[in-house]
Amino acid sequence: MVVVVIISQNVHTDRPTSRDGVIEEVLVDVDSITATLPAGTVTASSDTSNASACPGGGGEEIAVSRTMTVGPDFDRYAWIESVTRRYKDRGWSVTLRTLGSQGHLALKFVGQQLLIYRVTITDETGEVQVIIRSTSRCTEPAAS
Repeated sequence: MVVVVIISQNVHTDRPTSRDGVIEEVLVDVDSITATLPAGTVTASSDTSNASACPGGGGEEIAVSRTMTVGPDFDRYAWIESVTRRYKDRGWSVTLRTLGSQGHLALKFVGQQLLIYRVTITDETGEVQVIIRSTSRCTEPAAS
Protein backbone atom coordinates (compact mmCIF):
# COMPACT_ATOMS: atom_id res chain seq x y z
CA MET A 1 0.00 0.00 0.00
CA VAL A 2 1.33 3.42 -0.99
CA VAL A 3 -0.04 6.57 0.56
CA VAL A 4 0.83 9.89 -1.04
CA VAL A 5 0.16 13.06 0.91
CA ILE A 6 0.44 16.43 -0.80
CA ILE A 7 0.53 19.56 1.30
CA SER A 8 -0.01 22.78 -0.58
CA GLN A 9 0.95 26.02 1.13
CA ASN A 10 -0.16 28.36 -1.65
CA VAL A 11 3.46 29.17 -2.43
CA HIS A 12 4.01 30.63 -5.87
CA THR A 13 7.24 29.88 -7.72
CA ASP A 14 7.15 33.37 -9.23
CA ARG A 15 7.48 35.01 -5.81
CA PRO A 16 10.78 36.78 -5.18
CA THR A 17 13.62 34.95 -3.48
CA SER A 18 16.24 37.70 -3.30
CA ARG A 19 16.81 39.55 -0.01
CA ASP A 20 15.19 42.72 -1.38
CA GLY A 21 12.35 40.68 -2.88
CA VAL A 22 11.35 38.87 0.33
CA ILE A 23 11.56 42.12 2.32
CA GLU A 24 9.32 43.85 -0.23
CA GLU A 25 6.87 40.95 -0.06
CA VAL A 26 6.49 41.49 3.70
CA LEU A 27 6.40 45.29 3.43
CA VAL A 28 3.46 45.19 1.00
CA ASP A 29 1.27 43.76 3.76
CA VAL A 30 2.88 45.89 6.49
CA ASP A 31 2.03 48.95 4.36
CA SER A 32 -1.50 47.63 3.86
CA ILE A 33 -2.05 47.18 7.61
CA THR A 34 -0.51 50.61 8.27
CA ALA A 35 -2.89 52.19 5.75
CA THR A 36 -5.86 51.07 7.87
CA LEU A 37 -4.86 53.47 10.66
CA PRO A 38 -6.99 56.62 10.62
CA ALA A 39 -5.48 59.49 8.58
CA GLY A 40 -3.24 61.76 10.63
CA THR A 41 -2.94 59.23 13.46
CA VAL A 42 0.74 58.34 13.01
CA THR A 43 3.07 61.00 14.41
CA ALA A 44 6.35 59.07 13.96
CA SER A 45 7.37 55.86 12.21
CA SER A 46 10.52 53.77 11.82
CA ASP A 47 11.30 50.47 10.10
CA THR A 48 14.02 47.98 11.01
CA SER A 49 15.07 44.66 9.52
CA ASN A 50 17.44 41.98 10.76
CA ALA A 51 18.66 38.92 8.89
CA SER A 52 19.20 35.48 10.37
CA ALA A 53 20.02 32.08 8.93
CA CYS A 54 17.06 30.04 7.76
CA PRO A 55 16.22 26.91 9.71
CA GLY A 56 17.77 23.95 7.96
CA GLY A 57 20.56 26.06 6.48
CA GLY A 58 20.89 27.92 3.23
CA GLY A 59 19.51 31.37 2.65
CA GLU A 60 18.34 33.84 5.22
CA GLU A 61 15.07 35.11 6.60
CA ILE A 62 14.48 38.75 7.40
CA ALA A 63 12.66 39.96 10.53
CA VAL A 64 10.90 43.22 9.66
CA SER A 65 9.50 45.62 12.25
CA ARG A 66 7.62 48.91 11.88
CA THR A 67 7.10 50.99 15.02
CA MET A 68 4.60 53.83 14.79
CA THR A 69 3.82 56.37 17.48
CA VAL A 70 0.19 57.42 17.31
CA GLY A 71 -1.54 60.52 18.63
CA PRO A 72 -3.58 60.70 21.84
CA ASP A 73 -6.89 60.59 19.94
CA PHE A 74 -6.16 57.11 18.55
CA ASP A 75 -9.03 54.76 19.51
CA ARG A 76 -7.28 51.40 19.64
CA TYR A 77 -10.50 49.43 20.17
CA ALA A 78 -12.30 50.98 17.20
CA TRP A 79 -9.24 50.39 15.02
CA ILE A 80 -8.92 46.76 16.15
CA GLU A 81 -12.57 46.14 15.30
CA SER A 82 -12.18 47.76 11.88
CA VAL A 83 -8.90 46.11 10.88
CA THR A 84 -10.04 42.70 12.13
CA ARG A 85 -13.24 42.88 10.08
CA ARG A 86 -11.36 44.10 6.99
CA TYR A 87 -8.80 41.29 7.02
CA LYS A 88 -11.25 38.53 7.97
CA ASP A 89 -13.37 39.65 5.00
CA ARG A 90 -10.26 39.10 2.84
CA GLY A 91 -9.95 35.51 4.10
CA TRP A 92 -7.17 36.13 6.61
CA SER A 93 -7.03 34.59 10.07
CA VAL A 94 -7.01 37.29 12.77
CA THR A 95 -6.74 36.68 16.52
CA LEU A 96 -6.63 39.15 19.40
CA ARG A 97 -5.25 38.76 22.89
CA THR A 98 -4.32 40.97 25.82
CA LEU A 99 -0.69 40.93 26.94
CA GLY A 100 0.02 41.10 30.65
CA SER A 101 -1.81 43.08 33.27
CA GLN A 102 -1.22 46.47 31.63
CA GLY A 103 -3.69 45.92 28.83
CA HIS A 104 -1.28 45.85 25.90
CA LEU A 105 -3.05 44.33 22.92
CA ALA A 106 -1.71 41.88 20.35
CA LEU A 107 -3.22 40.96 17.00
CA LYS A 108 -1.97 38.07 14.91
CA PHE A 109 -2.71 38.13 11.18
CA VAL A 110 -2.09 35.12 8.94
CA GLY A 111 -2.31 36.09 5.29
CA GLN A 112 -3.15 34.18 2.14
CA GLN A 113 0.54 33.49 1.53
CA LEU A 114 0.82 32.10 5.09
CA LEU A 115 3.06 34.92 6.24
CA ILE A 116 2.36 35.91 9.84
CA TYR A 117 2.07 39.53 10.98
CA ARG A 118 2.04 40.39 14.68
CA VAL A 119 0.67 43.78 15.69
CA THR A 120 1.18 45.04 19.24
CA ILE A 121 -0.46 48.15 20.66
CA THR A 122 1.40 49.36 23.74
CA ASP A 123 2.01 52.47 25.76
CA GLU A 124 4.93 51.22 27.84
CA THR A 125 7.15 54.04 26.50
CA GLY A 126 4.67 56.67 27.68
CA GLU A 127 3.28 57.14 24.17
CA VAL A 128 0.91 54.80 22.37
CA GLN A 129 2.74 52.75 19.76
CA VAL A 130 1.52 50.35 17.11
CA ILE A 131 4.25 47.84 16.26
CA ILE A 132 3.95 45.51 13.26
CA ARG A 133 6.38 42.57 13.03
CA SER A 134 6.81 39.80 10.50
CA THR A 135 9.49 37.45 9.25
CA SER A 136 10.00 36.84 5.55
CA ARG A 137 10.29 33.58 3.71
CA CYS A 138 13.82 32.31 3.21
CA THR A 139 15.91 33.75 0.42
CA GLU A 140 17.57 31.47 -2.08
CA PRO A 141 20.86 30.15 -0.70
CA ALA A 142 23.90 31.98 -2.05
CA ALA A 143 25.47 30.27 -5.05
CA SER A 144 28.74 28.60 -4.21
